[in-house]
Amino acid sequence: MVTQFDGVAEWTCEQNLEVLLPPKIASILEISELVTFTTSAETSRNNYFVTYNSDILERFEGLLNSSGYVASYGIKYDGYLKQSGFDKLVADTLCPQNGLIKVNSAVPAITPYVLFNVDYTAEASEKRLGMVSFWVNGITGVTGIDLGDALLWTVDRIATPSIEQQTNIDFEQLLQIGKKHSEQLIEQELLPWRQKNHRQLQRDEKRISEYYGDIIQEITAKSQKRKSKEEEFEREKNRLEATKLELKRKLIDLHERSRILVTAQLHSALIVWLQTVHINCQLIRKKQKREVVAVWNPYHKQVEPLRCSKSNNSVTNFYLTDESAQIICPTVW
Repeated sequence: MVTQFDGVAEWTCEQNLEVLLPPKIASILEISELVTFTTSAETSRNNYFVTYNSDILERFEGLLNSSGYVASYGIKYDGYLKQSGFDKLVADTLCPQNGLIKVNSAVPAITPYVLFNVDYTAEASEKRLGMVSFWVNGITGVTGIDLGDALLWTVDRIATPSIEQQTNIDFEQLLQIGKKHSEQLIEQELLPWRQKNHRQLQRDEKRISEYYGDIIQEITAKSQKRKSKEEEFEREKNRLEATKLELKRKLIDLHERSRILVTAQLHSALIVWLQTVHINCQLIRKKQKREVVAVWNPYHKQVEPLRCSKSNNSVTNFYLTDESAQIICPTVW
């Protein structure tokens, strides 16, 4: 973190790290610009003692809110990159059910792929922690992409400063797509637990309802016998109302305790830049025409799916709207 924020750090001995921080970072961390961190309790009198639970580590972690969660590198591709013959491949892969798709051109281009790691906490009667991870095409916004064998050889990885400057990524849109997709994945992971909780809730509801139902029947029977005595009848009537209120309160409390509260946040992200082919296509629906880009990835030699405009789900079979030829998956058509 020190070097990432343009600071300087060097070991003065095995346990001591001497650090020179920029004034702004030192101010945020509430320490002086020149400090020494140590892992030795014996030399901590004039230094910052660092352990796993130390306050200074938590302050450094706070810097990650704005920087440090994202890593990036490119992949060197030395193979032959085809630039033609995509007409049949696209027609076989992308199938508009009520329109046409036409290939106009194909050009080599760098495509950013973003790996989202989203951690979540689910709380009900117990607490569960988990993480979901998925790839998103940074150009098309398609989720659940397979990179093939692109990450197989670490020796092919290269630095990417020049690539990043040449390619514009709509991070805001990708974050929205990633948020929605992570919600779906988290819901899938929690579904068995939700079903288990629902079955338990039904059993508890039945047990409590039967228990209080017997009490209500007993009170009702007593009140019928004591109708002639107004004072006793009123007392049983009040007892009956109190029992019904208690049953209602118990059921509400039961539902509250069985409800699963889920919170999630972006843990980290990785951007991988791959040499691909961008296939410029035209979608045609009646008199409407729209330009889209399909991506051919040489690492798995397939045309990637397109993205549904409504659900953001990846699709290969889809419908086109009459107004603007927008892509709509069959499940939301």
